[in-house]
Amino acid sequence: MTPETILNRVDRALTALVNAAEPYEGLFPSLLDRHTGAMLTDLPPAIEGQRNGDRAHLGSNLTHDEVTLKTCYALDRPDLTQAADQYLKRFAAHCTGTESGLFPWGEHAFWHLVDDRPGNSYIYHNPEAPDRLIHDHLRATPLWLWEKLHAINPDCIQRFAEGLDNHWVEIEPLEYIRHAHIDKKNQRFTPSRTSCDFPRHGGFYIFDWAFAYTQSKRPEFIDQIRQMLDYWWKKRHPDGLLNTESRTNEGHFAYHLLAVSQTLSLGVSLLEAADLLDSAQPELATEMRHRARVYLDAFLAAPHDLDQNVFVGGFQKDAPNWHTMVVWGSYYGRTPASYTALLCLCAYRLTQDNRFLSWAEAVGRCYLTTPFPTHTTVPAMDAGMGLGLLADLHDLTGDPLWLNLERAGELVEIYFDQNDLPRGASGIDWYESQTGPGFLLHGLARLALLSLHGQASCPLNADYTGR
Repeated sequence: MTPETILNRVDRALTALVNAAEPYEGLFPSLLDRHTGAMLTDLPPAIEGQRNGDRAHLGSNLTHDEVTLKTCYALDRPDLTQAADQYLKRFAAHCTGTESGLFPWGEHAFWHLVDDRPGNSYIYHNPEAPDRLIHDHLRATPLWLWEKLHAINPDCIQRFAEGLDNHWVEIEPLEYIRHAHIDKKNQRFTPSRTSCDFPRHGGFYIFDWAFAYTQSKRPEFIDQIRQMLDYWWKKRHPDGLLNTESRTNEGHFAYHLLAVSQTLSLGVSLLEAADLLDSAQPELATEMRHRARVYLDAFLAAPHDLDQNVFVGGFQKDAPNWHTMVVWGSYYGRTPASYTALLCLCAYRLTQDNRFLSWAEAVGRCYLTTPFPTHTTVPAMDAGMGLGLLADLHDLTGDPLWLNLERAGELVEIYFDQNDLPRGASGIDWYESQTGPGFLLHGLARLALLSLHGQASCPLNADYTGR
């Protein structure tokens, strides 16, 4: 398939999303009929491994759409740029005025397009559940998005950073939790059965506070960063790896589970935050980089076997079962290998450590050679991040091996057929932002643009929010 044909399919999909957003002040509906382009009023059944409590039925979720908007901005079409601007203006000006300051986005909350208020995903899992609005930082928020939102509504950034205090828990010794109240101000969670303090989330909060600090120089954000920076450092294992949770009951899935990929995630977030703080807080930035390298080295030393395509996301010491990543067919709790490989390329860009490039190349070869399965439902995220990985490997190495338009064409046929909007997953017939079609549009566009413009002039860069 030619790069022009691939870009045409991406253009058609983005145009369909823009059209679908017209009734909703520019916000993209999360679930769409692929044949009519209209928002689905009935919630389709969840695909295998998908939780209804993560979906944005009758709503829009900026965390899901971030990579789609990034692609809109890169394609040099005034209508797509205007649509992306309209989306972010509507969100920043209209959707961020919550009691806590935390945004209705991420894993369990969204903006309800029919009721025009924050939406609660939990009710789709259990209609009898309390109508509680929970913030969860599903992925890292990239610098470009923070900058766009700040340019529109600077106050919403400061209020969001203040609201992150809700992620601390009223317990001694101090804990944080990945969940927080959106609709309550200065109200922390009470202790849960387990801590649920995933390391990657700590890195997200540190980066958010760092950006907010660069805009306001408020010392309380530095205090929050220092407290979070020390949190996992004091709990690390001698090899530098971190547990999935710091407090877990025996029999729980995370009991003594070493979070290999999350250790990497925290390390990368520290490096990115350190870049923001270099001029104003140089000593803190230096300490962040030191600790980040400990975490990054710990990730590389985990029991991966790159020659045998064994990519370990987590494991228990002295236990026979490892949590390994898949090439195709991810589900909640088991990410695609491309997810971590892209993060390795982010780490490579930040450190120039060739071990991260080698790790990502091993995964990239799997995406070139592993047949697409016909017996399982594959979220569009798997295909999109796989293509994004190939594109970034080509951008970094110049090796034409990675510029594989044949694989891209195969995935266009599987996910698009004759419709403008891609499937949310193979084997289903609706668009759903939660399953990652935005990554598919980004991966296809980046491969095609690299083919047409070359590395030096490609207008679309990598997306490293999956961590």
